[in-house]
Formats: sequence, C-alpha cells, structure tokens
Amino acid sequence: MRLKSWLLSRPPKRQCVAGLDVGPNGAWLVVLNGPLAGAETLMCCELLDPPEGLLQGAQLLDPFALGHWLRRWLHDNNLSPNGLCLGLDDAWLTRQVVSLSAQLSERDVTFQLAAELPVVELADVSQLCWAYTPAASDINNPSSAVHTYAMAWLAQEPVQRLIGLAKAVGLRAWVVEPRSDAAHRAQRLAMLGSPPLAPSAAAAQTAFGLALSAWAETGMNFLPHRRWARQRRQRAWLQRLALALGVGVSLGAIATALLAHWAQSQQDSVADQALLAERLVRARETQQSLQVVHKQITAQRQWMQSQQNQQRHTVLWHAGLADANVWVSQLRQHQSHWVVQGEALSADQVQQWAVKLAQHPLWKTQPEVSELQFKRSASPSGGWVWHFRLEADLKEVR
Repeated sequence: MRLKSWLLSRPPKRQCVAGLDVGPNGAWLVVLNGPLAGAETLMCCELLDPPEGLLQGAQLLDPFALGHWLRRWLHDNNLSPNGLCLGLDDAWLTRQVVSLSAQLSERDVTFQLAAELPVVELADVSQLCWAYTPAASDINNPSSAVHTYAMAWLAQEPVQRLIGLAKAVGLRAWVVEPRSDAAHRAQRLAMLGSPPLAPSAAAAQTAFGLALSAWAETGMNFLPHRRWARQRRQRAWLQRLALALGVGVSLGAIATALLAHWAQSQQDSVADQALLAERLVRARETQQSLQVVHKQITAQRQWMQSQQNQQRHTVLWHAGLADANVWVSQLRQHQSHWVVQGEALSADQVQQWAVKLAQHPLWKTQPEVSELQFKRSASPSGGWVWHFRLEADLKEVR
C-alpha cells in the first residue's frame, strides 16, 4: 500500500532543463520545458559568445568564470532552468561492451562491470569516472538470459570541470554524457517525425539531445545517478516510515489519552459511588437517630396526654364526691380501678349517689355497690348507719 501525504516531498509537475554543448562548432545552449512525460516547449536555442580565455574548442579553460558568465546570461534572458545537462568529447572516452547474466541485481551488475576496469585499463580505478547503460537489444528484449552493457570510462578531471561549471551557474548537473549519444538521441527523435520543438540549426542538435536526456530513461550518464535514485528511494521510504510511525504514535497517544480518560472516569465513578454509599450510611444512621427521638417524643407526648386525661377524670369524679349526701371515709385508686368506702344514713342515699356517679362519661365499668351493711358508725358517736363500698373502673386514657 502506498502512503500519500502532503508531508512527503513531491516532484514538480513540470521541469525546465538546459542542454549545454561545448564542441568544435562553439557553445550551444538549448532550453526545453515540459511535464514529466516529455518536453513540450523550446524556450531557447542560442550560440553563446563567452569572453575570450574561457573556452578552447571542447576544453573548459576556466569552468568557474564560465559558469558565472552563463548565470548572468540566463538572468538577462529571463531563463530559469532547473538543471543543466552537459556533454563530453568522445575523444576522451574508452568504450567496451560486456555481457552478464540477466539474473544479477543492479548492485551485482555494477560490481561486475567495475571489476572489468583494471583488466582493460591499467590505471587506478578510483581515478576513473565510468558509466554504463543496457544495450538497445536488451531493452527491447528484457527476457533474454544474458544482458549486454555498453561501458565507457575516462579520467575524472573533465567530468569534475563540468560539475564545477554547473555549480558556478547555480544549477543542478542532471546528466553528463558523451556528445555522440546526445546527437544520436536527437537524430532518433527527428526520424520519428521531426517534432516542432526541435531547433532548426543543425549545429544545435547535440545541445538539443543533451536537453532531451533529462526526460530519457536510459543513457550513458557519468554522474552517480543510480546512487542518487537509490538515496531518493531510501529517503522516500524513510519519509513513509516516519509518517507511519508518526501516525502510529499519534494514534497510540490518542488511544492512551482515551484510555486514561476512561480510567479516570471509572475512578471518579467508583469514588462517587463510595461517596454516595458513605452518604447513604450517614443518612440511614441519621434516620434511625431521628426515629428513636421521634419515638421518645411520641411516648412522652402520649404519657403526658394520658396523665392529663387521667387527671381530668380524677377531677371529674372528685367533683362528684362534693355533691354526695354520704360520708366518704376511704378512697383508693389503683391505676384505673376505683374503690370508695364510707357511711350513709340510708341505703337509698348510697344507691342514688351511685346512679349519679354513673352519669359521668369517664367509666369503663360503672360504679356498683359491692358492699352495703347496717351497723354502728366508726365515728365517736357510735350511731347506727349504712356502711357501703363502691367499685368502678375508669376508662383507659390515651
């Protein structure tokens, strides 16, 4: 799965490339512009006229000064290419064709071809600049068991001069290839139908082919373009890895924050439940205390009301004693049971008084004469009188 993100660097949709051919016919500059699929517009095709002392045929006498002069020339002509493609004189090159197994990887191919250099050229490999490209037959037939590669090498000094020229111009050196390969590319394009963007000057065809090399997929490029491409792939992979790690870390942080929030909410919920349980226990204890107090107050109120009622009943039947025509010698009350003893002149007086007392609404059991005898009085006079005994039960007071 390919990850796409605005965080990853993207190549430009269009590119503007300058091809500089320094050869026997002078220094030609061709500038092409177009999308990544191919060049579309010929922006410049000029035979440069640099100051004397900077060039001698195809030899760069002062790459630094020539680069500064070319920078000013591009600025004066409102040209801002993204890169510079340069050509090498074929007289400086040594070429060879090598066949290798098609099963080899790109690094194995590079290693095997590098091993051919000391055998053919008795020189220090570190002092050589070399390049290779698959043969045209292998490009058209990638399924063959053996692939053929065209090799070329030369001393590093001419290539370093061209790279120094590009640095002085302030542009990126995209391609450094043989002039013959650039001219052959322009000829092939002309054979396909002579596109409108091709320059009319025949001497500018090599510079035109050099500018076209920025859109070519193969070619003899003496710059470490394979290593640069591998580094770009590695950077892209690292960027995707960093993006994936960043997304993973972000998702992990979000998940951790959500889990922490959930755990905190659970802890808060448990704490709230414990607090509610504690408050409920305290409320129940308070309720029980209030119930005890309420029972005590209710009992006290009932006792007070009972006492008041009993006192009122006592006052009522005490008032009945005041109206009696009998003499009360003894009065006893045990809770609600009432007993009265005394003397009367006649039995009718005792009965009448009992009936009169029974009219009061305070009796549970109305007064009854439980004893009535005629005998001497207990008083000092000692006369004959009726001794009586009345018993009754008061109503229960609530």
